[in-house]
Amino acid sequence: MAQEVDTAQGAEMRRGAGAARGRASWCWALALLWLAAFPGWPRASGIPSRRHWPVPYKRFDFRPKPDPYCQAKYTFCPTGSPIPVMEGDDDIEVFRLQAPVWEFKYGDLLGHLKIMHDAIGFRSTLTGKNYTMEWYELFQLGNCTFPHLRPEMDAPFWCNQGAACFFEGIDDVHWKENGTLVQVATISDGETEAQRG
Repeated sequence: MAQEVDTAQGAEMRRGAGAARGRASWCWALALLWLAAFPGWPRASGIPSRRHWPVPYKRFDFRPKPDPYCQAKYTFCPTGSPIPVMEGDDDIEVFRLQAPVWEFKYGDLLGHLKIMHDAIGFRSTLTGKNYTMEWYELFQLGNCTFPHLRPEMDAPFWCNQGAACFFEGIDDVHWKENGTLVQVATISDGETEAQRG
């Protein structure tokens, strides 16, 4: 008898769960319909829409002049140096450098979400000198991370131009503390000659 009651209650619970699932899918369908209709709402209501999204991608054969709106607070790549010439008997060790984005402000918090900043390190076995090459934003991290909404423009505006910065030294503490500093390859002059030829 108790088993029959349990079976009846189980069947009732399954029917209730199925009805809840049906209501959930109905709510999702209604939400998706509303979202699909929403972008057209301002035009249908007679309110002109100023935004056109997505903005078509433009290719450039040169670095575009930055918009005067974008202003850098700090000099780009202040300690930059030329790339040294590789000697015939030199071996270059290549390092993977990685640390969380905004590490200077939030420590390794964004590292848990795998939002990382990468660079490449080089070490000459002949001279013992280290070099770092990384991609930097021209107008600081906040400007390239978040868009600006300008009333005179139809789409979000980004100050996100960047360039490679090559400089002497590898900041071992910075890369090891919250990130990665790992040797990934060694390049010898014979290998570079084979790649050129």
